[in-house]
Amino acid sequence: MLKNYYFKGTLFTALFCSMLTTFGQTKSQRAQITKEYNAKEIKKLSSSFLEKQKTNKKAAITFAKANNIPVSVTLKDGGFAELQKVNADGSLLYYRTFNVAAARSTRTNYLNTGGGLGLSLDGQNMTAYVWDGGHARVTHQEYDGAGGTNRVSVEDASTEGGTQLNFHAAHVTGTICASGFAANAKGMASHSKVKGYMWNNDLSEATTEAANGMLVSNHSYGYRSKDDAGNNILPNYFPGAYIEDSRDWDNLMYNAPNYLMVVAAGNDGSQSITANPLAAGFDKLTGHSTSKNNLVVANAQDATIDSAGNLVSVAISSSSSQGPTDDLRIKPDIAGNGSGVYSSYQNSDSAYGTISGTSMASPNVAGSLLLLQQHHRNVKGSFMRSASLRGLALHTADDAGLTGPDPVFGWGLLNVKRAAETITNTGNSSIISELTLQPGQTYTINVNSDGVNKLLASICWTDPAGTATTALNSSSAILINDLDIRITKSSSVFSPWRLTGANTNGTGDNTKDNFERADVTGATGQYTITVTHKGTTLSGGSQNYTLIVTGVTTNAVTCNATVPTNLASSAITATGATVSWGAVTGTTYEYQYKTTAATTWTTGTSASASVSLTGLTASTAYEFQVKSICPNNTSSAFSTSLNFTTSNVPAPTYCTSTSTNTTDERIARVQLGTINNASTGTTGYENFTSLSTNLTRGTANTITITPFWRSTTYAEGYSVWIDYNSDGDFTDAGEQVFTRTATTTTPVAGTFTVPAATTTGPKRVRVSMKYNAVPTSCESFTYGQVEDYTVNIVAPSVVNAITSDLAIVSDKKNYDFVVYPNPTKGILNISTFDNRAVTYVIYSLIGKKIISGNAIETGIDVSEIPSGIYVIELNDGEKTVSKKFVKK
Repeated sequence: MLKNYYFKGTLFTALFCSMLTTFGQTKSQRAQITKEYNAKEIKKLSSSFLEKQKTNKKAAITFAKANNIPVSVTLKDGGFAELQKVNADGSLLYYRTFNVAAARSTRTNYLNTGGGLGLSLDGQNMTAYVWDGGHARVTHQEYDGAGGTNRVSVEDASTEGGTQLNFHAAHVTGTICASGFAANAKGMASHSKVKGYMWNNDLSEATTEAANGMLVSNHSYGYRSKDDAGNNILPNYFPGAYIEDSRDWDNLMYNAPNYLMVVAAGNDGSQSITANPLAAGFDKLTGHSTSKNNLVVANAQDATIDSAGNLVSVAISSSSSQGPTDDLRIKPDIAGNGSGVYSSYQNSDSAYGTISGTSMASPNVAGSLLLLQQHHRNVKGSFMRSASLRGLALHTADDAGLTGPDPVFGWGLLNVKRAAETITNTGNSSIISELTLQPGQTYTINVNSDGVNKLLASICWTDPAGTATTALNSSSAILINDLDIRITKSSSVFSPWRLTGANTNGTGDNTKDNFERADVTGATGQYTITVTHKGTTLSGGSQNYTLIVTGVTTNAVTCNATVPTNLASSAITATGATVSWGAVTGTTYEYQYKTTAATTWTTGTSASASVSLTGLTASTAYEFQVKSICPNNTSSAFSTSLNFTTSNVPAPTYCTSTSTNTTDERIARVQLGTINNASTGTTGYENFTSLSTNLTRGTANTITITPFWRSTTYAEGYSVWIDYNSDGDFTDAGEQVFTRTATTTTPVAGTFTVPAATTTGPKRVRVSMKYNAVPTSCESFTYGQVEDYTVNIVAPSVVNAITSDLAIVSDKKNYDFVVYPNPTKGILNISTFDNRAVTYVIYSLIGKKIISGNAIETGIDVSEIPSGIYVIELNDGEKTVSKKFVKK
């Protein structure tokens, strides 16, 4: 008996004509986009996704033929569906298209040539990417004309058996880049190019293009939810759930942080698609529409816009699918105009048609966002991170529906005019800062409201992929790194928006979304914006995010970019070193370093007052300088040079350990501290030493290992080692920190404590899983897998209680160090019984080294350190004592 079919509906994909490729951005621009990408990891993801998709497709076609099931279907509503996968429960998964004055509604016309902003942005030299149910007709007159010739290409004809023309793909493509040969068909980015793909290998192909610098793609398709008789055909848990498809797209965008996937929400707005919705009339998003890091687009009707470009009124299309996700994330994210859109068709070079649906709203948004990337490049010299682009769209949207965000409009109707003005006015009446939050860090900035507009402050980040679920209406948060934003003034605290139910909202602590915005109506005077995170660690070791602020005055930021002081080096090895300096409030940093004999500097940026340098040469003298930069781009001069010399001790060489067969079983995930690595490779040994987490001396830690089995569940043995003394082996006492005899339990977990005497700095970790036996650290075996990671051992953050001003101890046998005044505003004095020489190190409460040196008679200058609680570790050569102090 065959089970239900469900089709992945295609809301049409005519990606923005945005990016790279042979006819898009230049080679140097593509290199700029991808310079911080992990190319090896992205290549591995692409291969993994391709293998999975091809395997699923082949099995599905075989199954369909054996059971006389159609591989492709023309639907009663005019849509097109194609079989992709047979699920574990026997149900069939189909992709399907979503069918039912766009530029005026979203104010894109203000950016175009002749528009009210005078920007002449038409997507020149930009490329958009479209995945859809077929291909556009590349010879259509709209893809030539004023925007240039031959601007649309078919990228996968060789793998799809040639060009397969499709009206939906043609319409989406035209909505993005039509030149306006027919005036009413003009696209959002009429001079841009489009690279077109079929949807069969969308995830793998998108991964490859992202690695090459793709900025934006459009996906106007999703799962078919009902059969022709109107019966629900999706598994009951699918709507709103974070499933494997959702997770895989998030994983791609996390590893390619400049890439943004734009997705149509779907056209199930007038029907229920599950027997157990979160609320009547809601809970209708499926598949990649429930991902965290993409932009999901609802379909609004034609908006009424006044002569100044302000929204007067707008209504949602009744067919537009409502959210939210099961964990109450705000989805869809935003609304575009997809009602009655006139654009190119596929059946001749001059064919046109009118279509409505989220399939049309999505390319309306995608093409418009492409122009914002173009504008940012023109104004700032670089493209934005995808979190900046997504955050900017949500931050500047026109509120519609409920006051505040809701699961119908998301954050409202796209307002590209306001978004472009925010870019133009950065550093004056707006702030767009791409930052990095370190574990335990608190970022603060003071701003002056303009006294006229709402003060809006938002943060947006690309979150690590969560754990896929098959649970019905699971409320567990999918968010991995939970960042928080607050606006404060005196005793008033303004918290961000959040959903409080399936169709209700409010303000408070948002624990679900990776975009947060706090609003202050009637703002006057100065406010403080604070960004923090929950917990003590961050997955990935830190979290990039973007801060956006509007409603502020010229020179809005109270920030004084002074020259950083108190530079210090630590954790020096043959190939690396950590450099720290006194923090300058409200700034980020640019640093440069070189060998003392060189004339050319290597440069970099940091959001925190320290940086780990890698790839250095052993036994070599280096010099390092740093300067501070305010959000309005004013900066200090570079500091005086800090000099240090790398070690002459070569990095240890570790023994080989591997398996020869990972087909039946291998390691699927390792979790330790902030490391949460889903390892999808199939080699017997994988080197993940680029992934690290901090572990504190003397504290307990939990490691969790999840196995993968292809089919049969096998008993697996486990072992974990840490090379605590960094001697290149795992054989010393205490270095085997966890073992588990053969078991079918999944996952397995164990706790270990880092010895209090362990030296600080990076240490190699080896994780091994072996069939039916506990592995040893240097063996090769047949079934299982071995993976290496890095942990960074840090000193404890809290030792003694805070004391007030202390009198000097007169008992020489029980002498103590005296730290005063405590609290202090600028100078911290150190006294001993007989004025012996003392060295000191100051740590933050999370164990991060701030400054170090020799205590002197005039005291230690801590005026540059941000206000807070710190630990000072004092040593006279015989005794080490740690004390807390407060910096006011």
